[in-house]
Amino acid sequence: MSAGDSAKAHDTRGPGAFTQLIELEQQAVKITQNQPAFLPGLLQRPAYAAAILSGITGLPAGDPELTERVNLRLRRATAFQERLRGPNPPQLLVVIDEAALRRRVGGAEVMRDQIAHLIELSRLETVRLAVLPFSAGAHRGQAGTFEVHEAADDQSALFFEGAAGDELVVSDQDRVQAHRDLVEGLAATSVTGSAARQLLEKISDEL
Repeated sequence: MSAGDSAKAHDTRGPGAFTQLIELEQQAVKITQNQPAFLPGLLQRPAYAAAILSGITGLPAGDPELTERVNLRLRRATAFQERLRGPNPPQLLVVIDEAALRRRVGGAEVMRDQIAHLIELSRLETVRLAVLPFSAGAHRGQAGTFEVHEAADDQSALFFEGAAGDELVVSDQDRVQAHRDLVEGLAATSVTGSAARQLLEKISDEL
């Protein structure tokens, strides 16, 4: 989607919200995410993606619908990670709750592979990975997963993913800004940089 097309984004609920998100994501210059329950779809490895989607949807391994969903997620993740390593990478800030890292989605080996992948990506210049430790206690980010996508033309969109259905918010920029600020606030109380990588390695060893 071109910068001109991005102006056509609008508030949407249901399947159309995710479709618009994919389009916005392709030209976003900054993405901000809060992930309290599972690891970011954009950064998932194949085995983790299959296990988490099976767990959330209840679809068994080998189910055609599950296979389709996993393939869609992996195509999305691959395209985004190519952008991260490309000549004009987007800025990415993601806050991950420690609980999401310690939950053995797919088993210990799947999690170790996934955590090693996160460590690798966290070394990229435009990636800011923040781990919110258990010691932080209860926090506002536990209310649910969301992400903010910002385009070069300054239009921003807020996306919610949940069992009740997806939602994309564009018209209420105050609400978008409030959620962006929330993630920045969570990141300020999180472990980042080399300290985050050390914590990730520790969690991986303890799985």
